[in-house]
Amino acid sequence: MTSKRPLTKRSVQKLAERERATGLDPEDAAAQWLHENDRQPPPPAPKSATKSKTLHRWRQQQQRNKN
Repeated sequence: MTSKRPLTKRSVQKLAERERATGLDPEDAAAQWLHENDRQPPPPAPKSATKSKTLHRWRQQQQRNKN
């Protein structure tokens, strides 16, 4: 008998999002507790924020030198 594959970070995020979006009754005590205590994860920072103009210029210069 084979075991289940381990969950990836992405699959855990999707599972948590599905569980949050199940449509809990807003008047339910558990739903209120979750709303107050279960924080939404912060949005991921854009990749472009970490890239500098210098890196971009260096890469373009390297490409020009190859040609």
